[in-house]
Amino acid sequence: MILRLTTLQKGTSARINAPKRLLIQQSRAFTSIDDPAFRAHSTAVTENTSSEYRSWQASQNIDIQRVTQTAMVHELTQQVSRSIENVVPWFLNTMPAPYFRQVPESFRLDHIKAISAIKDASMDMHMNLKTHLPDGRQVLTFIRPGTMPGLLLNMIKELPFNQRSEEYMPLSRVQIYSAEDDSMSLNLFVYGEESKHQTDVTLTGSQILEYAQQLMDGSLPPQDEYGRPNPKPNNTFERDNLIKHMERCSESYILRSDPRRFLSQMQLFEKVSGSDNISVSTEYSYLDENNDEHYWIDIALANTLPHYALEQTTKLLFLHSFDVMRAHLDNVSDGDNGTITLLRMLVTPVNGAKGNEATFNLLQQELKRCKWLNDSTMELVFETHPWLGVRRGEIITAMAAIMHPIMSKQNAIAFSKGNILETITKDRYIKHAAAIVDLFLERFNPKGPLSDEELEAKSKELLSIIDNEVEDTSAQALLTKMIDIVKHTLRTNIYMNNRYALGLRLDPRIMSSEDEAPRETPYGVIFVHGRRFDGYHTRFRDIARGGMRLVTPASPEQYALESAHQYEECYGLAFAQQLKNKDIPEGGSKAVVLIDNIGMSETGKDFVMRKSVKAFTDTILDLIVDTDETREEVVDFVGKKEVLYLGPDEQVIPEDINWVIKRAKQRGYDTPAAFMSSKPRAGINHKEYGVTSEGVNVYLDVALRHVLKIDPKQESFSIKITGGPDGDVAGNELKILAREY
Repeated sequence: MILRLTTLQKGTSARINAPKRLLIQQSRAFTSIDDPAFRAHSTAVTENTSSEYRSWQASQNIDIQRVTQTAMVHELTQQVSRSIENVVPWFLNTMPAPYFRQVPESFRLDHIKAISAIKDASMDMHMNLKTHLPDGRQVLTFIRPGTMPGLLLNMIKELPFNQRSEEYMPLSRVQIYSAEDDSMSLNLFVYGEESKHQTDVTLTGSQILEYAQQLMDGSLPPQDEYGRPNPKPNNTFERDNLIKHMERCSESYILRSDPRRFLSQMQLFEKVSGSDNISVSTEYSYLDENNDEHYWIDIALANTLPHYALEQTTKLLFLHSFDVMRAHLDNVSDGDNGTITLLRMLVTPVNGAKGNEATFNLLQQELKRCKWLNDSTMELVFETHPWLGVRRGEIITAMAAIMHPIMSKQNAIAFSKGNILETITKDRYIKHAAAIVDLFLERFNPKGPLSDEELEAKSKELLSIIDNEVEDTSAQALLTKMIDIVKHTLRTNIYMNNRYALGLRLDPRIMSSEDEAPRETPYGVIFVHGRRFDGYHTRFRDIARGGMRLVTPASPEQYALESAHQYEECYGLAFAQQLKNKDIPEGGSKAVVLIDNIGMSETGKDFVMRKSVKAFTDTILDLIVDTDETREEVVDFVGKKEVLYLGPDEQVIPEDINWVIKRAKQRGYDTPAAFMSSKPRAGINHKEYGVTSEGVNVYLDVALRHVLKIDPKQESFSIKITGGPDGDVAGNELKILAREY
């Protein structure tokens, strides 16, 4: 097709051939004929010397393409310019002030350009942006239409969580913003740790230091200019302490933090520093110009995965009908203890909820629990049956775990771990399970526990209801066993506010099955149900010692088998230890902790194992220490003080031992140094020196020489080791065999 354009002289009219009219009309959509850019790219033309008009014509197809391209570029540039002119004033007026203080200008410009493109294309406000920072960190920006409740939770679920990968980068910062006209949400998620620079924190944090100095001098009024109460003077806010703390923080966190906020979060940091605890505070938001009901919730979580902390906190707030309007997440180093995640959220109640004292007290309790809840518990209380609440849901999943090794002896398929939990949480039976859990909570309520007579009467009443209303024999058997667990629990930490996991001191008879042959009953059994693990501690004498081993199956199928046999393994090992300890005062015991770290990277596996050791041993301390806290919050039906000691076994490392000893001292255990043997700087390290293996080899040598009449130094012989070389004893025995023979 040939393009012919006509430029009119004064007082003349245009004559355009019909075949060319269509192309000219199309061209007008992009530019005018007199556009200089258009003429500049139409160089190959032929001119008509007619006095009425001057005509010119492109001689090559490429010239037409060049003209069209230039026209499109020009018109799109004009459209984008008009769109930006409309977006910028709206963006400046509708985004909250903290956004402009806390988000770098380069990011703000990127956001404006992205939003302009979306609006210009008449598309929904739905976009993900990815940016790589010079230091290797990655920034994801999620833009979504509206600010409806649950929107943040949905976004978090979309975030990449590659904790199972070797390329894992932790979530290191989060900034959540909502447009003031509720038209959109704009959230930034930063992955990777910020590089530490040799900066002078006294300059970076000069405003914080000045504010703290005025606070300590008493020169600040009780309230700031916005009516917010200033923190009370505290030794924590001394200049040297502040500088030391700021040296642990990232530069961006110091620069973005309001001095009042920084000091408040520092107080929370100090409460959990050196531990694995969680601290929560709430306060009314004094900066709301519309007098709406807004609250700030600050949380400090020691040694947790930031992504997990953010997701579970958001889930819990959504469950309690709180919408998150703004949020910040930062990580601060806690030295050898790891990292503390600081989470700050501006929330408002929705759907008729109220931010009263009772609501926030319950919310604080459950926020502290979220870090330690198993996935099955989270699914039960956040998705399947939210009305249960966290405490009841945790007891139900714990009882399901206890029942597995007992009931699977009767029918391994019908009473698999998954089937047990699925059965007792079905819509038809969940009300019965909840009633049994309420009986458990009544029995151990510190404010008025049920007596044995009251427990028996209420148990009979529940059994009668189950017998009349539950026809399925499997469900009936499981619900009946749950009542048995309540009756055979002698002590629990369910009402302790700062517990790491749920612990039950059980009467060992509950673990026996009607179908098994008679055998010696242990003295005591402790069961611990925590995040990604279940653990048993079994002992055959009042005062007993034995190793703690960590079992980490490699596949879901192997995990299911280990779960069914976990108590039997613990019983057998404890009984063997009892026989070995026959000539010493301490009886035999054993702890077996079954951990689910299937499919994780090596870093992830190690993280979960270390957390499991901490939660398991701290829960045992809940049940055996005698302190003001336990006397107030733990109802005791054992009737006497219990003493037990641990030792290291498979996959327990010196770091674990040091933590356990330190924690036992903090918790008030009478002999903390004896709570776990093989301390790196005291006694003999069993693993390093193979103490037990040396004894085993002496027995082997005697048996070979005096029973089998074999000289092991001169004659060959075969050895079978049951249990595998992964363990402490077998692994060291292999080394001794190579050394001696």
